[in-house]
Amino acid sequence: MSLSDHVRYLRALKGGPSNADLQQVLGDEDTSLYFAIEQRYRDVSTNEILPKIAAYYHVPVEELQWHRVRSRRALALHIHAALQNHATVTLRLRTGETLMGRPVWWDLAAIGLQPADEEGLIVVQRQAVIDWEGSEEGHAPDRTAVSVR
Repeated sequence: MSLSDHVRYLRALKGGPSNADLQQVLGDEDTSLYFAIEQRYRDVSTNEILPKIAAYYHVPVEELQWHRVRSRRALALHIHAALQNHATVTLRLRTGETLMGRPVWWDLAAIGLQPADEEGLIVVQRQAVIDWEGSEEGHAPDRTAVSVR
């Protein structure tokens, strides 16, 4: 899950704080950057804003850094390569589940995954994927694999 997806997830868990709430905590300049982090498909975060966001959501900075290296683009490239090579992928979801299968299509919102020994198709929302084989070494912080708080 990219940093932008994770920040939107944290915002939702906090009840969807308003723009004014965020502006009060972060200030004008950092609030603009915060919204860019949430909305852009590429990482625009800075090392200076991550501790502020982490403090606001009461999460470790390392959690945000972990998601930062798992960009939407990196997942798209991984899925696209597997699609071209008819290869199997392993996707770890926010719920802690792991799915394995061959991607048969993908777009900006979802991945169509054909399980290895089953018929049918599993449609996986991209923001639910927190990790995949080959993303970066290391495991997700334990709390990100929890689906309910």
